[in-house]
Amino acid sequence: MVWPFSPRYPEKTVADVDGKTFDYIIVGGGTAACALAARLSEDPSVTVLVLSRGKIKDNWLSSSPLLSQGPQKDGPQVSVLYSEPDERWDGAQVHTYTSRALGGASRINGLMLTRGTPGQYDSWAACGNDKWSFKECEPYFRKMENASLNHPGAPGRGQHGPLLLKHQKSLFTVEDYLTKTANDLGIPVGGDLNDPSGPAIGLFDVDLMIDEQARRVSSQLAYLPKPMVIQRQGHLTICGGAVATRLEVNQDGSEVTGVYFVDGESRRRPRQSFVKARREVIVCCGALFSPQVLMLSGIGPKPQLEKHNIPVIRDMPGVGANLKDHVSFGIAFEVLPSDSWIYLLRPLVAIWSFLVLVIFKTGYFASMTMQHCLFIRSGAIEDETMEVKHSDNQKNSTLDAHRQENIPDIEYILCGHSMDDEYVKQKGYYSLYATLLQPFSSGRIELASDDPLTYPKMYHPFVTDDRDWVVARKATRFAMHFIERFRTTGYPFETVWHRAPGVRAGTTQGSWRDATDAEIDKFVKERIRSTLHVTSTCRMAKEEEGGVVGQDLKVHGFRNLRVADASVFPRLPSAHTVAATYMVAERCADFVKSAWS
Repeated sequence: MVWPFSPRYPEKTVADVDGKTFDYIIVGGGTAACALAARLSEDPSVTVLVLSRGKIKDNWLSSSPLLSQGPQKDGPQVSVLYSEPDERWDGAQVHTYTSRALGGASRINGLMLTRGTPGQYDSWAACGNDKWSFKECEPYFRKMENASLNHPGAPGRGQHGPLLLKHQKSLFTVEDYLTKTANDLGIPVGGDLNDPSGPAIGLFDVDLMIDEQARRVSSQLAYLPKPMVIQRQGHLTICGGAVATRLEVNQDGSEVTGVYFVDGESRRRPRQSFVKARREVIVCCGALFSPQVLMLSGIGPKPQLEKHNIPVIRDMPGVGANLKDHVSFGIAFEVLPSDSWIYLLRPLVAIWSFLVLVIFKTGYFASMTMQHCLFIRSGAIEDETMEVKHSDNQKNSTLDAHRQENIPDIEYILCGHSMDDEYVKQKGYYSLYATLLQPFSSGRIELASDDPLTYPKMYHPFVTDDRDWVVARKATRFAMHFIERFRTTGYPFETVWHRAPGVRAGTTQGSWRDATDAEIDKFVKERIRSTLHVTSTCRMAKEEEGGVVGQDLKVHGFRNLRVADASVFPRLPSAHTVAATYMVAERCADFVKSAWS
């Protein structure tokens, strides 16, 4: 936040950097880009340029955890990108957000830091990426985090990294009864979700990226805070409002020599600018836009490039392919108004909560709508009873987080609202937000035109693979079973159904046993949404297997071009993707430093 008489954030304009030369050029200003820029600029002998589409845009609202979370429409900080209509889903579309501020998605996300199980990253190694096992990745998870508030001295947890983590005190009494329900069902409760020795499944309090001043800990705040950028401005340059138009490639197509870009906020037709790279160019535009930058540069599927009259430098079918995302849908029931975020719509409650934030840095406005998650594997749920089964055999434990077969494929985010617009303001609602963590369904990114200011086309995967439907149906039935068991815990309110398949809303009539496959499928299709975890559109794999980058994150066939963001994930993590994104950026920085040491 800029206070009177304080120095401004040292952000350069497109004109300021045009024609200059830098050792490293980072294309993009999102979550990974900020982390990478901070690490590369630790060496004062090199020059680093960040070409960010977004500007700093720092204000009180953007720092508030709750008020900056997931805006639903276009605004100063956010653009909404809709998927192409899907005929398989009767022309349905989903939407995702792209942030127009330095720090990218970390400026608007849910702030939940979840690594995923060790087995998740061992599965990356098992599919041909042996340098990306959990053993190789864990030091970077520890390097990026400061878990000293939540887990002081805990082995396997970082204590000195830039990402400050904390737990939020539960605001709703209903969550005590939900915890009791999980216990009754034999689900492990509590503990550290990011502890590699912890269970693969369970109900957890989530580490939230919120600092002691109740501020959102975005990538920009954590890695590129104003004092540090001022200190390093002799060799670190942040250029806001810059949209890359294409990469300049040498004659033999093996090396990137610079980046062309324009002022994305110019009201007139923007003039093309250029910066030259001495060493490397690293693309960090995220899973939606990194493939677009490559394709505009002639690196991508030949038919697409030719369709838009883009000269083909390298025919690479994997660019834009294999789009993965976590899809979700909420099963909702009624609770006391004071156990729901609807309570904050009461004027006196809102005023009091604001005062609590200002004075004590606590309360509703210092919190997030989602603080608790239940991770489970569909194979651990009995089909006939929806009860959870365990094997305690040490060699075959279903709780061992290091076993790849125990990677969770369902997450329930516990939310104190209905997850839709159909509610009565005087009533409280709570949802189990069912999320498919290991989808087989895939989508893709394609160019809409050769104009870099035009967003690419997103063909979202939805749920189009039959194997995903099996998991979605079980996820729905288990959520309903969980809610039905919750009613037996003594919660002091009649918890009637609000949104669930095969039930009568406003009553307790209907059960998971009554819901047919057809009713569940219809319910899911009507309520599905993206959880904004788009990944894998520049996947790490061999080129002949559809890969775009190798294990060192270099684009196949190029000596000095890398991609470092969620687009390189070989597989979609069974977790919120921001932790893995930071880990990739941290590792990329070490790859680059090692290459030029």
